[in-house]
Amino acid sequence: MTDIAWTLGALLIGGSVGLVLSGVVAVQCILFFKLYPNETWFQRSMVLLVWLLDALHSAFIVASFFRYFIHFFGDRSRGDYIPWSVALTVVVTAAQTLIFHWYFAAKIYKSSGKIWWIVAPIVLLAFLRLFAASVSTVEMIRLQRFSAFNERYPGWIFTTGLSLSASVDILITTFLCYFLQKMRRRTASTTMAHVVDTLTLYTLENGFLTCVTTTASLICWLAMPKNLVFMGLHFVIGKLYATSLLTSLNTRKHLRALRHRRPASTTQWDDPVLTAADFTVPCTTYPYTDPASTLTTSLSVPPPASAYRPASKGNPRLLPAHLEVRVARTVARASADVAQLQPDQYGRMYHQANAHAPRPDVRERARERERKGSGVRREREHSKSRSRSRSRSPGDAWRSLP
Repeated sequence: MTDIAWTLGALLIGGSVGLVLSGVVAVQCILFFKLYPNETWFQRSMVLLVWLLDALHSAFIVASFFRYFIHFFGDRSRGDYIPWSVALTVVVTAAQTLIFHWYFAAKIYKSSGKIWWIVAPIVLLAFLRLFAASVSTVEMIRLQRFSAFNERYPGWIFTTGLSLSASVDILITTFLCYFLQKMRRRTASTTMAHVVDTLTLYTLENGFLTCVTTTASLICWLAMPKNLVFMGLHFVIGKLYATSLLTSLNTRKHLRALRHRRPASTTQWDDPVLTAADFTVPCTTYPYTDPASTLTTSLSVPPPASAYRPASKGNPRLLPAHLEVRVARTVARASADVAQLQPDQYGRMYHQANAHAPRPDVRERARERERKGSGVRREREHSKSRSRSRSRSPGDAWRSLP
């Protein structure tokens, strides 16, 4: 291994790309805690573990750069040397891969209706990939030379680890796409169909990216064992697994928003599936007449909007929280019905009708009452004096003479 461009140059390019992707992972982790502050402790712990492993992986890459380019500066024979930091990147990448595979295995388990025999091979193969990477790390630290590591043993263990990783990626992508398309055939809603199509696209992109990178590293390992191109690609694999996992977690909010929205056109989503206007449209009226009181009562119930199509039968998330019921009460009277009313009913209706009429001033009414009272008193006094004069006898009139 004397060609610097294909040994240390490949490690430099691969490590630099890995450090850039490490920044993407950090942004995704921060975005997760911003978008989901009330997430379960399991999800939060998983994201923290992924972030810690990614930071540890980046630290090992920087340590290997310092070892190659500073400590062994100018020594061309050190291109065959395996520092302990490079060996530890293999097992850290396998740990990130295990978290990724087990997370999507849990999603397959839920999508398949909890069929364990579908998920069991994925879980087992992912664990075997971690075991193979651990053995490869131990052998790298023990041998400390890539030329010795390329031998039949332990070379086939490293090959097995990369092959298992690519195989599990293919299995996860295949099962997820199958169950998503099965769900799409069951739904009659265009909104849910759009969400399922988006999920399928995300699954294909995540599985394709990681699988292609792992396969490329495996091919370079088998076809070009004398250089370190495979190791440069291996620096990037762990970052891609972490990015794919965090992207899957952070896009859940966007997919939930799509689920409760309907397309206003073929390229744009504007209005929600249900609005308040959908339940305030002209209603169907059911009249009812009470023969005793001759009152007509109508019950109005608004029907759902024509655009409302639930994703599944009886889905409570898409049903309205409150159904508005309007009750209209109409009183119909004819002129002949007024004569049949009792006096107390008529007076009560009159006062109810004039309850809000403007009242005269209180002082005016008091003055008018006082004037009427004084007039009544004068008339009573005048009538009393007149009655006294009429009741006198002729003798009383003679006595009154001087």
